[in-house]
Amino acid sequence: MKRRSTYHFPFEQYPAVRLALLFSLGIIISHQFEIPSLYSLIATSLVIFSIILSEWLLQSRVSLVLSRLSSILYILAILGVGMSLHGLRSNGGSTLSEQILHSSPWEEIKIEGEVYRLSESNSGAYRADVSVYNIELADGLQLDDSFKARMLLDEEGEYLQLGYRISALAKVVPIQERRNPGAFDYKKYLASQEIYTQVKVDSVYAIQKHINTWSWTWLRLQALKQLDTLLTSSVAPIAKALLLGHKSSIEQPTREAFSRAGLSHIMAVSGLHVGLVITPFWIIMPWLWSFKNGKKIGFLLLGALLIFYAGLTGFSTPVIRASAMALFLTYGKLFSKNADSINLTAFAAIVILIWKPSQLFEIGFQLSFSAVFIILLVLPVVQNTLPYWVRLKWFGAPLMAVILSVIVQLGLYPLQAYYFGEISLISPIANALFVPLLALVVPLALLALLVSTKWMPLSELLILPVNYFLEWMQAFVQYSTTYQWSWHTVDKPSLWIFLLWISAVALVVSWRQSAIKWKYLRVFLTLIGVFLILQIHEKRSAPILEVVFLDVGQGDAAVVHTPDQKTYLIDAGVWSPSGNSAQYVILPYLKFKGVDRIHGVFLSHPHADHIGGIVELMKSIPIDTLYHSGYRYDSELYQRYLTLAEQMKLPIRQLQSGDFLNLDASTKAMVLGPQNLAGDDPNEHSLILNLIYGENEFLFVGDAGEHQERRLLTNYASLLDIDVLKVGHHGSNTSSTIEFIQKLTPEVAIVSVAEQNRFRHPHAEAVQRLKAFVPETYYTSRDRALIFQSNGKHLKRVHWY
Repeated sequence: MKRRSTYHFPFEQYPAVRLALLFSLGIIISHQFEIPSLYSLIATSLVIFSIILSEWLLQSRVSLVLSRLSSILYILAILGVGMSLHGLRSNGGSTLSEQILHSSPWEEIKIEGEVYRLSESNSGAYRADVSVYNIELADGLQLDDSFKARMLLDEEGEYLQLGYRISALAKVVPIQERRNPGAFDYKKYLASQEIYTQVKVDSVYAIQKHINTWSWTWLRLQALKQLDTLLTSSVAPIAKALLLGHKSSIEQPTREAFSRAGLSHIMAVSGLHVGLVITPFWIIMPWLWSFKNGKKIGFLLLGALLIFYAGLTGFSTPVIRASAMALFLTYGKLFSKNADSINLTAFAAIVILIWKPSQLFEIGFQLSFSAVFIILLVLPVVQNTLPYWVRLKWFGAPLMAVILSVIVQLGLYPLQAYYFGEISLISPIANALFVPLLALVVPLALLALLVSTKWMPLSELLILPVNYFLEWMQAFVQYSTTYQWSWHTVDKPSLWIFLLWISAVALVVSWRQSAIKWKYLRVFLTLIGVFLILQIHEKRSAPILEVVFLDVGQGDAAVVHTPDQKTYLIDAGVWSPSGNSAQYVILPYLKFKGVDRIHGVFLSHPHADHIGGIVELMKSIPIDTLYHSGYRYDSELYQRYLTLAEQMKLPIRQLQSGDFLNLDASTKAMVLGPQNLAGDDPNEHSLILNLIYGENEFLFVGDAGEHQERRLLTNYASLLDIDVLKVGHHGSNTSSTIEFIQKLTPEVAIVSVAEQNRFRHPHAEAVQRLKAFVPETYYTSRDRALIFQSNGKHLKRVHWY
């Protein structure tokens, strides 16, 4: 009997895929292990020299060992190039001038630059991204390197426009890294925009309004103005985002609604938009083929069109990335050099990563290429599964649009869950309704923009269906996302989910190839088995209590996750006119953790740095019970949360010394204060909680001072043997007395404090006492958010960054 041959995947058919994978692996190694670029360059040079030597030896003799060694060296060379390029370009991207500025934070400078992007923060503050051409330091030193910077402005930002030149007195403001799990990584975002310097403008002393009419900025500004003129005010911001990638005019609720409807991708100019823009090109392309050199002319026209659209959108990275992909794919189709779309897509990825290796870690890059590969690999399999007659019917095209949306949604599930923590359930319907129509709407809107410069009546006629379409889409999004079922909050996926996802995609792709589908099926089932075994092992291991001390600046907020999957919040952070901790810290963290309900909120006392986010929380997430000390306080914020709780029929329970709470079956909370409400200092009436899980105890004392500490020593001395102390009053010298700390004997102390605050916390006296009597003291201003886990016997800190 003839033995059946073993199937081997045809890697030789996909050289670009192999190169892209190896090159990406080199970038990942450099990024993960922070290998100095010099070491990478030396190692790569040695490998390349070895390749040359081995090839020279192979010319004079045939050697299997040398041949295999040469192959290994080629692999190492590609890895080395990826590592070297990433190392060379991962030094922060900063110029010498920027490095000088970074070494002198809060220094006053004179700065001059040209505005190329304007935006507003959630609090309404203006931000201008500028191309800097001159810096003068306080000592008169001139820095003339060209680089990008972000200016934080007050009311002056209202008078700025794209292309204006601004001269201002400012202070260098350090760009903060991510302070809490699940929080927006502002520093990483600015780095993705090649911005590494930020300044706070004190005063503007000159604004030059002249804009070069031969610049892309002028063209982009004219397009934005024309959209305001042509479209109604309700949809003009959406049109600006849809056509030009200008999202600063869109309010946060609208952005969130589009995200939950699964349509946020149409609000960010990317590959979809580039595809829609070049759709008319493909309509006229067959006509060009009839001419001599028609294909070359067509390809050049396509290049010009893509450059023009990239300039119109401000040469954003997603558009450049998508344009590169479009050019490579078109080149392959037109000239039949290699019509394999998978290879050409991989080659586009290589070119982009050579240009900017850090793109590999950008959300847009990962989502774009994952979506393209999912479509190229999975869609043909699904199409061939459908009966041919179905594809010919009138409903065939709409059905394929829905199927395509489902494929992309399922294919990108791990990435969307990892980065956004939400999955849109209405996305397939929304995309089937609107994305096909965009193929008409986007070219029509761009045509209307072009015509408006010469013939406004025709432009107004062309834009009319665009306006109707945008109003219809906006109404659908706002209506559909009012229902909770239209989107779902999900947990951050583990590594095993990604492995299962990759194996599932491989299984679907190979389903029509019987020689390999059973192998992938075995791999998939094996991974499921291992995943289930690990889940069972995790459930059998000791349940974990997790306490997270969030960095909310000059305030307090701690989240308690009990072993029975219940969530409690102790204090709600700070409030200020520009926002509160719930908006920027607590809710993003809860979303990141997949928490959709808080079982109890403990408010230690009614100062704004402890109840700052409570109103926002009550409006945003279900809360079972509010607990407080009962101390009455004359503040608008305090009265607002009491009134809102009454309107929402949210239970409020007053706690006092001696109360005992069962947070779950194994986690208890003993209330040690306040004992009475006499006196006029809210701090001395702070709610004091002793959180107990097995042999581990956490003590939360709010802003309790010496008076409360003495009372605790008098009434509960025998119970005060704790492991973790949330230090009172942000490290003030009115708290943390020597007698109190000595009696507590904490292993760990946490001081929740802002780096810069008007109270000058923490005070030196308190710091010295903590240093003398506590083995480990952490400050949120220095250490960011802190996570501690307990199995009931042992305590450990979990590093999240």
